Amino acid sequence: MKNKTNRLIKLTERLCSVFRNSMRAYSCRKSKHVYKQYQLAVIWCLMKRLKTGYRGMIEQLELMPELMQIIGLSQLPHFTTVNKFFLRISTSTIYRVLIQSVYLFHNKPAIVAIDSTGYSSNYASRYYAWRITGESRCRNYIKTSISVSTVNQCILAARVRLGPRNDNIDFEWLARQSANFTKMRYVVADKGYDSEANHRLIRQLGSCPVIPLRIHKGYKTNGSFRKKMLRHFNESIYHKRSLVETVNSVMKRLMGSWVQSRSLIPQCKEVVGMCVVYNIHRYVRISLFCICFLHGRIYELTRHSLV
Repeated sequence: MKNKTNRLIKLTERLCSVFRNSMRAYSCRKSKHVYKQYQLAVIWCLMKRLKTGYRGMIEQLELMPELMQIIGLSQLPHFTTVNKFFLRISTSTIYRVLIQSVYLFHNKPAIVAIDSTGYSSNYASRYYAWRITGESRCRNYIKTSISVSTVNQCILAARVRLGPRNDNIDFEWLARQSANFTKMRYVVADKGYDSEANHRLIRQLGSCPVIPLRIHKGYKTNGSFRKKMLRHFNESIYHKRSLVETVNSVMKRLMGSWVQSRSLIPQCKEVVGMCVVYNIHRYVRISLFCICFLHGRIYELTRHSLV
């Protein structure tokens, strides 16, 4: 029973299944064919989940023969092998894996929440940097915009770029991608996404926007869709937006609020990979909850029948 409910074992099994179905076994025909791509990808995902480095992950796997068996490893790769694999893999491949992780969920008609957050691109403490240099200026960070289904809190789409940037720049892409996976009843977002074009887009996608307006004293509200939003704003639906904040918080508690990569493209790939790990982690949590709930119900029914 212990192995059936162990979260790390279940996470590893599901990671192997998703990555095996999303990428080729080997990067090229003339490679050494010692390690398959999905095996190295699973090791990288476990590294992010356990919040360790490349060298530390290999050292931990030496003490976890059961995980090695699940991944299908007879010998452990050198930590630089995992690093070079991550640098070599394309961003489109990681996005394809993210799409596969969304298909794990039964996406019913739902309220979709959109928001953005930032990941630090360095390890240095801001307080330490302030004490040493005497400066506390805003540095660049990795801006991540996500859309989340409020039914199961899975990430439907993610867009990563160098921040700081305007929130509106990724709204259309996130909304259209989310519409491919679920029927959007409502789309909720904060005031940073308020614009006539965004309200019109959501109406065209067959959904209803719930975005509060940026109202400035002494100025009129422009746009027919924004005026309609002002008259029919649903505050109870808008409170569902807090779930996308919950997802951002869970991701940072699970995998940290920083990225390990040093250049921009690997940093973007790393954040998308973190979204994949979060989705599969969320799926495992829901599955284990259902298993424990059914076991409890079966036990109650058996006890009552014996009485």
